[in-house]
Parts: sequence; C-alpha cells; structure tokens
Amino acid sequence: MSSPMYDRLMKFVEGVEESRKLSGYDSEHSAIIAGMGMMSARVSHFKEYQGFEGQTGEAIDGWIDRTQQRYSSERQGYVTGTEHYVEGRRLLVHAAEDAKLLSPTLLDKAIEAMRGLAQVVIPVAKHMGPLGEPINTIATTGAAYVDAIEAQANAQREAAATVILQRVNDEAQKLADQLQAHTEQVEEFASGNPDIILPPQNGPSSPSVSDQLNQGNMSVSPHETGVYGASRDDDYGRSDLRGQGSGLYADGYDEGGPIDSRIMSSKRIPNQYISEGELGSRLNPVTDPQDLMDIDLLHTRVNGDRHANGVIGGHTPASPVDRDHPLWRLNGGPASESSTAGRLGGAGILGAGALGLRGSARMGSAASIMGRAGGAGVGSAAGSTALRTGSYSGAGFGKYTPPAPAGATGAGANGSSGVTGVSGAPSGANSAGSSAAGGRTQGTGGFMGAGGAGTGGKKDEKKAQRRRYTPFRFEDDEDELPDGYVNPMSQTYGSDKDLSPAPRKDDGWDPRQW
Repeated sequence: MSSPMYDRLMKFVEGVEESRKLSGYDSEHSAIIAGMGMMSARVSHFKEYQGFEGQTGEAIDGWIDRTQQRYSSERQGYVTGTEHYVEGRRLLVHAAEDAKLLSPTLLDKAIEAMRGLAQVVIPVAKHMGPLGEPINTIATTGAAYVDAIEAQANAQREAAATVILQRVNDEAQKLADQLQAHTEQVEEFASGNPDIILPPQNGPSSPSVSDQLNQGNMSVSPHETGVYGASRDDDYGRSDLRGQGSGLYADGYDEGGPIDSRIMSSKRIPNQYISEGELGSRLNPVTDPQDLMDIDLLHTRVNGDRHANGVIGGHTPASPVDRDHPLWRLNGGPASESSTAGRLGGAGILGAGALGLRGSARMGSAASIMGRAGGAGVGSAAGSTALRTGSYSGAGFGKYTPPAPAGATGAGANGSSGVTGVSGAPSGANSAGSSAAGGRTQGTGGFMGAGGAGTGGKKDEKKAQRRRYTPFRFEDDEDELPDGYVNPMSQTYGSDKDLSPAPRKDDGWDPRQW
C-alpha cells in the first residue's frame, strides 16, 4: 500500500536519528560559557584591584562597568540564540517520537481474520430506507469490510503523518524567523556602535532551560513540551483517547471480560435490514468496499449484540495512529506482514496516497448501491481500481467526513436508473450517523443514495408495485385463499400447563392450514 506522507515521515525519522550525533558537540557550549565567565571574572578582578582613585579611578570603573555590560549582553545574545538551536533539536525529537507512535501495520489480526467471513454486520444510525422501511443494520462481506477498513486506516494514518510534518515545518519556520531577527540584532550590536544596546530578550525556551544553558548544560528534557506543543508525558495527546469513554467509540469496544449484566438485562435491539434481496441485506451483502465509505468504520463496532445499555461482543479496529492503543492487544496484535504483502502492492490513487485493491473484479463505485440495485445488478466488469475514502480530523482523528459523491446524480453505476430517494428522510441522518455509528447519507453516493425523482420511469413504478404492502382480503370462496394461508384464530396458545396440540377436526377453514 502506498502511503507517501507516512513514508516521507519515516524518512524524516531516519534523519532525526542521524541528528542525534549533534550531541557530540554539546561540550563546545560548555567551553563557550566557561570562557565568557572567565572574561567577566577577570574584568571584575581588575576593577577590584585597579588601584586608582579620584577622577581616574572613576573613569576606569565606568569603563569596566560598560565592558561588563557588553559582556553580559554578548552572553545573553549567545544564550538566546542557543535556545533556538536546542528547541529546534527538541522539536525534531518530539516529532520523531510522535511519528513512531503511528502503526506501521494498518490491520490487526482480528480484523484481518474477518476477510473470509461470508457476512459482517455493521450498525448504522436508525433511518428510513426506500418506501419507509426502518433500517439500522447493513450486511457486507468480510472481504469488502476489511478492504474498506484498510483504506480508511491508510487515510487516517496519512492524515496523522501530514499533521506531524506540517507541525514540524510550521514550528521550525517560526524558530528560523525568530533566530534570523535575533541574529540581525546581535550583529548590529556587535558592530561597535555605542548607542546600540541589546535589550533583555525572552527566547523560545522556558526559564529552567535558559538557566541550564547559562550554566553550560545543553541537555533538555523531552518530557517538556517545548515548541512542539506535546510531549511523551501523555504520549503526544493519545493517553486520554485510549479509553472507551474517550468519545471516539460510540459503542465502546470489547475488552474481552465477563458479560456486563447491566447490558444484558436491558432490552435487546434487533437488527433491521433492508428488504431481503436488496443490496445490503443478509441475502445480498455489500461486496464493494467503496459503498462502505460513508461509514466511519474505524470507530464502529461490528458483529456485536446491541442492547439498550450497550453492546456485547463484536470487533472494533485498532487505531492506525496509536500503536499503543489497547485494541491492538485485544485484537491479537498487528496482522502479519506475510498475510498482506502480496496483496498490498499495486497502484491506485487514495487521497494523498495510493491503494491497490485485490485482483477480483469490483462493482462500479461511482454511484449508490441502491442505484445498482435498481439497475443491472453487477457493476462494471473492469472493476474499481481505487477507493475514495473520506477524511479524518479532530482530536485523535475521530471526526470522519465521508467522501463527496462521484459521477452523475441521476444514474446508477451501469448507466441504469437509480431508485428514487426517500422524500421523508431526516436531514440530520447523515451527521448523526457519522458521529454516532457511521450513518449513511441520503444523497447520491451513499448506501441509501438515490437518483433524482422520476428518473426510473416504468421500471421503477413496477418495482414499487411489487414492494407495496397489500393486505389480504378474501370472500366466501375458499378457492381464493392463497397457498399456505394460516388462520391466526385457529392457532393454539397458553401456558405450559394448558398447552395442547391443535385439534385436527375440520373447523370450516382451509384444510391446507395444517
């Protein structure tokens, strides 16, 4: 899998390792500070023992005081400049440590093992599907699910790598600009103009670091944030985002412990799929990972048992931007390189990078699933060679923005007409679903996407007629009863004490009911 920003960041990390050799020159700073201290001490000694009195003595003392002031300004200018140097080095160390917390592996073992599953159950925000059907679950194949996870994990890691590199560039540029202005001021002071006085300056370092530099010590603690704005003390902002209550995981994640009785005692929420046979139903699961890109899969717990008080079981992918996240341990660690190496080579643009999909043919990815469902069924024989992922941002990269719809708004993937959209769909379905459990958009390109109204013609009208629910009515003629009709009034009910088989005598109803 091609991840250009992550690869660039890792090259940067290699350079930082090389820069650690600069610590071999730290002793020179100690020598410079010692030399400046020696000059100042000798001038002070001369003032104390110069032996002149009267106007001559006063003139010599004044000259010595100005010399001491100049030495002090030179020392201050040198230390302030050195602060920029040590903060620049600490900036590199912090960025490299932050970068090393990104996972070199996009998938964990538990997710990779789901590739061969015939079906993966993905929860979505409750909304209405075509013709007012309530839907809260989507079925997809394991291969499509894992491919989609892989693409989104790569996109999230690319976003994190971009942020780290951008932060390094921005802070390094600030240090360079500040150092340039400081250098010009010091050079003007060193020109010998007696009217120029180097004012006291506050460098980029904290007072404790300035004190250490004044004592000749170059070492600075990586536990302080410095100009990078984050440090190893909280794993560069990751520590507070690793718990189930961090806000990143709407349904939490399975810790592998005993079943929570509080959850089990609450009402179970049944899975509600789209009509059987439609794409996304149990009989026709999603096979194209592009059709899952409206869902934030990295923060969605799949294959879990949902209850009113929470979720039991299921799987949540480990974070690709935090290799120390508990989910890596809970999911069995990173997937082995051998299981992905042969499959991840290839081309195909993915945001800032590239993603090679598996060699099997994919359904066309330009339009919505429902557009294909109303058309020829299977997508383009050529298959999709790239996935368009959404973007991750915010704290812990927990905010997911689905990709914009691609292609025309009224046609399905195969040029066929798409199913007309749900006119009564709530406008907040997309935002609520994305933040809570990866809801689908109601426009084109989303799972429940649709073409423009009226684009289906007679084909859609006939399809709507087949789906429309019509209550059964019958007359006295029993021949008009449908095959398999069961009289609900003839069914036996009761407790375990009075339960008995239904009588087999003819009660005047259709004998086929038995």
